[in-house]
Amino acid sequence: MNKIKKLSYISYLCLFVSLAAVQTSYAGDAGKVVSMEDRITPDGQDGIITQTINAKTNESGEVIFPIWKDAAIESIKTISGNLTAEEVTEKTDGDQSYYLAVFAEKEKEVSFQVVLRGEGFYEGEAADLGDTYPGNAKELSFKAKNTTPISIGSYQMKIAVPKGKELLNIVDYSDKKPFTITSEDEYTFGGFDFGKVSPGKESKLAINVFDKKSGSSVFLWIIIILLSAGFMYRNLDLLKKPVNE
Repeated sequence: MNKIKKLSYISYLCLFVSLAAVQTSYAGDAGKVVSMEDRITPDGQDGIITQTINAKTNESGEVIFPIWKDAAIESIKTISGNLTAEEVTEKTDGDQSYYLAVFAEKEKEVSFQVVLRGEGFYEGEAADLGDTYPGNAKELSFKAKNTTPISIGSYQMKIAVPKGKELLNIVDYSDKKPFTITSEDEYTFGGFDFGKVSPGKESKLAINVFDKKSGSSVFLWIIIILLSAGFMYRNLDLLKKPVNE
């Protein structure tokens, strides 16, 4: 009986090792993402994620890339290379899910663009600023996870400030880290270069924005107060003199 149990244990162990080896082998042979940029812009309350992906295909012309949670693909087009199908397929290996694109080019560098829509991505929430100005600030936060079994060589994310809003700050900003603030296509973007992203790792970026009108009103009141204080300081001697002099 013990011998049977031992044989069963060894059989299960061999099966587990074999499956793990197959998965590891596929991960090593899968077409990899060399660099990837997610550019997020608003469409009402929805977020439009435009992905620019540079990759190298495997011997079968395959490239795998991450799935954005709660976002659906609207379109895909090539920049260089030729897709063998107009649509990508979703694959699952255990607890890992990812998209698979197949190109005619084998073991070659290719580039393509994927456009996704995330419903309600730009609803945001009240910024955690305490009593700090401005009171109507909103935080827009986005998370992207590398759902593939292989590392992404280099990853960047950029978030657009909605029109009619101003960028207050990038959350956790530090001039010693690769944060960026750029202007493109009439939008202001807050961005970050995450560099190499390991399998399963999550990349998070958030910006705080505020309404232009209310911000301008506060700035106007600040200017008026400062000018008034300056006038009073310059004319302090006159204010101290008795009225009947």
